[in-house]
Amino acid sequence: MGTPELFDEMGQLNKKDIQVIIADDNMSATLFLSKPAKEEDPYTYEEVMRALSNAGVKMGLDDARIHHMVEEQIYNTAVVVAQGKMVQDGADGYYEFEFETDLKAKPSVREDGSVDYYNMKLYEKVSEGDKLAQYYPPTKGVFGFDVKGKLLAPKAGKPKSNLRGKGFTVSEDGNTYYAAIDGKVEYCNYDLRIVNVLDISGDVDLNIGNIDFNGDVNITGNVITGVTIRAMGSIYIGGYVEGAVIKSNKDIVLNKGVNANGIGQIEAKGSISARFFENAIVYAEGDVNAGYILSSKIMALGKVIVQGSRGTIHGGDVTGVMGIETSNAGNASYAPTNLRIGATKKLRMDYANIIVQLKDIDSQIEMYESALKKLTMVRDVKPEAFDSVSYTKICQSKIIKSAEKAKCEQESKRLYDLIKESGKAVVKVDSKIFPGARIYIEAKVYEPADTLVHVLVRKVNDSIVVRDYEE
Repeated sequence: MGTPELFDEMGQLNKKDIQVIIADDNMSATLFLSKPAKEEDPYTYEEVMRALSNAGVKMGLDDARIHHMVEEQIYNTAVVVAQGKMVQDGADGYYEFEFETDLKAKPSVREDGSVDYYNMKLYEKVSEGDKLAQYYPPTKGVFGFDVKGKLLAPKAGKPKSNLRGKGFTVSEDGNTYYAAIDGKVEYCNYDLRIVNVLDISGDVDLNIGNIDFNGDVNITGNVITGVTIRAMGSIYIGGYVEGAVIKSNKDIVLNKGVNANGIGQIEAKGSISARFFENAIVYAEGDVNAGYILSSKIMALGKVIVQGSRGTIHGGDVTGVMGIETSNAGNASYAPTNLRIGATKKLRMDYANIIVQLKDIDSQIEMYESALKKLTMVRDVKPEAFDSVSYTKICQSKIIKSAEKAKCEQESKRLYDLIKESGKAVVKVDSKIFPGARIYIEAKVYEPADTLVHVLVRKVNDSIVVRDYEE
């Protein structure tokens, strides 16, 4: 904003003049009173207000400041005498949860390099009546205005979706959520669930027998050879695991580790974590985390991560479709140790089979559509010959096949994405990889002739590349 010219062409001071300068965004108005000539009367409040009105200034006027300019004869000085009010957009709705929403059953690494499997926060238990969440609705915002009197409308905040799920109640106003039962709280993407937890204090042996539970299982003691444990939820075992069969539809956490003596099996549709695996057979659709792995057969569709003071994969056959990270691979005695990364033959075969299955389903849907089309023509041309029973049965069959197709398409996408991403898989060895270790990447094999330190192994084009890597 420039200062108004104070002198005329003869070098004389300007005579009485009121200037009103409105900002480009109309959010402020500045008043400039030129000093009157000696023969002129001082400005009056009324004539200043009239000038402001003529300039279009209608709102946000600072009456006290205007009076002060007139009464104290503040001349040849630009003074802001009107201010608009900035619009305040509404805030989006949000939830405040009374529990940790991002719990991950992964061990932490201590300062000395060891791995802490004992203090993992596995889940949060709640009791009936506990407050779970509070919803704060969106606000409408606050209107603003400019000095010319234009009303500025705020942008209203956006609401959040209602929480869905089971095991909770909601207050009458729909904003407060409470646990309806005792159990474990789970939350993901507006899905809130209180899940039953089966707590077993002490060991699980043949006296207790097998366990098959529609929820989570929490065992404080050991699991003895010969026992089978199945859970629709996650499984947490505080003690050691021997040669048992343990299967979970979610995650498995074994605080003290496994020595299975080559029998039994541990399977999870999520991830599996243990202090160690010895002579174990393990399958996870997620990651496998361990302090060390000894003479075990490990298969993870995610990563195999071995970390801690020992941090060794020694002997056995370990597959991490998305990669393997370990401190050491093999040992100084050159024990045969197989490490495999990338898409397995089974994964590729599963993907090929699902594509064939989808084609077969498409053929059947086309057959149903053709039959329905013919029946529709009969209904339109010769209603008395229309077979409504057959029409209904074919419609139902088509609906079933369409649902089957959607499920197969979802599985085919999962397999395709997994195979595609597995092409980026690498083996990272932070400390040493010894002769006797073999790294398989699809059809390629790498065997180190000497002990190597701090290496990364991956497939580039059609070759296996070994190089140092940076943290």
